[in-house]
Amino acid sequence: MDTFRGYREKEVKQCGEYRTKRVILEIYDEMQRAMETDVAYETRLVPGPADPEVAHEGR
Repeated sequence: MDTFRGYREKEVKQCGEYRTKRVILEIYDEMQRAMETDVAYETRLVPGPADPEVAHEGR
């Protein structure tokens, strides 16, 4: 996550923190808890993955 130093510096300047890194680590923690508790993980993505509205037409 620290590969993109320019992006990190810009985000820290704008937000006061490297928000992207924090959010990614929070999501990994949420996925880990879901696996440990055997509860389905609910994504934060909007729209979620495989949303029919953004899918390509079938062949």
